[in-house]
Amino acid sequence: MKKNLFITGTPNTGKTTLIKEVCLPWLDDIGGFYTQELREKGERLGFILKTFSGEEIVFAKKGFKSKYEVGKYGVDIKALEKVGVKAMEDALNDKKVIVIDEIGLMEISSDKFRAVLVQCLNSPKKVLATIRFRAQPFTDEIKKMAETEVIHLSRENYLEVKDKIRKWLEKVLSS
Repeated sequence: MKKNLFITGTPNTGKTTLIKEVCLPWLDDIGGFYTQELREKGERLGFILKTFSGEEIVFAKKGFKSKYEVGKYGVDIKALEKVGVKAMEDALNDKKVIVIDEIGLMEISSDKFRAVLVQCLNSPKKVLATIRFRAQPFTDEIKKMAETEVIHLSRENYLEVKDKIRKWLEKVLSS
């Protein structure tokens, strides 16, 4: 069993939904964050970062002025670091599993995120994360780290992957 388990796949295959579903029974033992779309009248306006302890903050939004932009979204690096990176650090200190949804272009815009991510991956703690599907030098290197397994998620294999990750979590958290 690998220490770090990454889920990858094209957009809208259910990576975040899967993370939330498999983690729900284990909220006392996991820490970290997941992302959720900020929508209004059916239009995606940005992204909200939510921690498993209940904090949330908008960290990317259309029209947000930032030196960090991904597509049409301005990225609020301070918000990411204040809530998301802090949740990773907290989980590193006092949880059994660190959950990171996601390791993508917006998140890796932060030097602090990248540094804490590498610290988490090199720690004895287990890491469950979603990671960018398309090629990108930093994320490609992260995928190759020792003790890391990358699972490709699709709509067709969703239930199979969900079952595999649930079993991985059960094994990790029952030991």
